[in-house]
Amino acid sequence: MLNLSKRKLFLIAITYTIFVYVICLVKIEKPKAITISNFDKLLHVGIYFIFTIVWFAYLKAGSFIGSIKREVLKSVLFAFIAGVSIELLQQGLTNARSGDIKDVFANCLGILLAVVFLYQFKKYKELKSVK
Repeated sequence: MLNLSKRKLFLIAITYTIFVYVICLVKIEKPKAITISNFDKLLHVGIYFIFTIVWFAYLKAGSFIGSIKREVLKSVLFAFIAGVSIELLQQGLTNARSGDIKDVFANCLGILLAVVFLYQFKKYKELKSVK
């Protein structure tokens, strides 16, 4: 992936995590120009796709040598726990937002797409190294 130090990858992962918590817990006025049905669910898919990739990059430290199962599992679990905890916080902590099970499903779809992407990227890297 990127050739960044493990420390820089950690800072990116922590910063992104804080960003996700903040944007999910503060009140955001919906833009009136966006009329795509379920646009917020598409945002959840994208946010958690990136969330999973960012944490995987930190855990694997940019190297695709060897198995990636452990790092994929850890990044998936972390993304899932973060997503569920945000929905619970939205439900119990803030009046401006409310938790939604459909958001959890959208988060899971983003996580799943990230897993598929990571395994396809690993296959690509392995094929490229054979040539």
